[in-house]
Amino acid sequence: MSPRSPLDLRRYLAARMLPIAALLALVIASVAPLAYLYLTFESLRTQAAGAAAQIADVIRREVEERPILWRYTSVKLLDHVRAVADPRGVAAIAVVDRDGAPQGIGQGLPPPDGALWAAAPLVLHGDPVADVWVAVDPAPAITGALRLFAGAGPLALLLALLVYWLPVRAIARAEARIGGLVDHLARAREALAERGVSLEGQVAARSAELSAAYDALRQVAARAIALQEAERRVIARELHDSAGQALTAIRIHLQLIIQGAERPPELIRLAERALTITDATLEEIRRAVVLLGPAILDDVGLVAALGRLCDDLLEDGTVRLEADIQLPPRGLGPALESAIYRICQEALTNVVRHAAARQVTLRASVDERAVHLEIADDGRGFDPSAVGARSRGLLGIRERVELLGGAITITSAPGRGAQLRAELPRLALSSDGDDSALVIA
Repeated sequence: MSPRSPLDLRRYLAARMLPIAALLALVIASVAPLAYLYLTFESLRTQAAGAAAQIADVIRREVEERPILWRYTSVKLLDHVRAVADPRGVAAIAVVDRDGAPQGIGQGLPPPDGALWAAAPLVLHGDPVADVWVAVDPAPAITGALRLFAGAGPLALLLALLVYWLPVRAIARAEARIGGLVDHLARAREALAERGVSLEGQVAARSAELSAAYDALRQVAARAIALQEAERRVIARELHDSAGQALTAIRIHLQLIIQGAERPPELIRLAERALTITDATLEEIRRAVVLLGPAILDDVGLVAALGRLCDDLLEDGTVRLEADIQLPPRGLGPALESAIYRICQEALTNVVRHAAARQVTLRASVDERAVHLEIADDGRGFDPSAVGARSRGLLGIRERVELLGGAITITSAPGRGAQLRAELPRLALSSDGDDSALVIA
């Protein structure tokens, strides 16, 4: 069974072709008989008119030569006319004067039913005195037209059937092809929908895999940072415990040498020089220890360490600091705590060294999703697009934030201060870490 087109073209065309085919059959079947009938009738009328003119001429001659026949022997005159002029197909002859009265020849008017009449004037001595009417029988013409109609009817019907059937058959085939195309399109659409669902599933699966890989990468980055911080702290402890203690002992011995010597000037000068170098080396080691690993985080926790950074900033009295730190003292994880401390330390150091600010704001908070940091000042400001690429401090802050999967925004303009906003994804928070707050105004 061929598929059915939703357009239903075959029924539509068949309903409109049927009256056209019927009209075509009627026209083809009737044109030839009607033309034959018309031409035959015209020929009969012409024949009747010729016969009437001939009869009128015969009567004229007979009446002019023998006028007595016109008045007394009309029957004999008619017989004479028929004998002299007997046209074929003449059904009746009548002579009618100008007033319409018959003159004794023929049956007069009105004519017989169905007869075709033609007239010719009867002129006597130059004056028209009557009309000669001749009737012919149209039955043979009608019979011939009917026979022609009977012969042309089947041909017209055949042509009409062809005119009707060929377009309907062609449109039926086209409709079947359209139906097949519609079904194919429907199947393709269903397949496409299934493929779309499959692709959506694959995209969702790949997205989940990428998200898992991204989370794993973030965890690896966090672990790398934690290991790096741990290694730095180990190095810091080694410097503090070994080199620091050794230098401290050297310093003490130098002081004892200075105190117990008989104070030869050269010895005292060398000892004091060695003491100065030892103090400078101890200071460098202390700074290296602080840079390698903020031991203060292990000693007092994140909140207290940030508080000490704020206290260091307030020592010279030229900057007013407003701090609002809402963070847990422990439990954010070594990598995250170190990152928060380093970001705040670097940002506040940049403020002291470059901003010439009078007011600084530090805000830190945490929610279930992330840690939020905001550091702002009213200093001289800078162009982030020009300075950011050259500042090692800003590059270090940005790298720390991005390694932890966070986001950072630095807003500044010359003469309008600067504002740093950072959002760090929250890592595991231990269940025993109590939240605490530090507010400095």
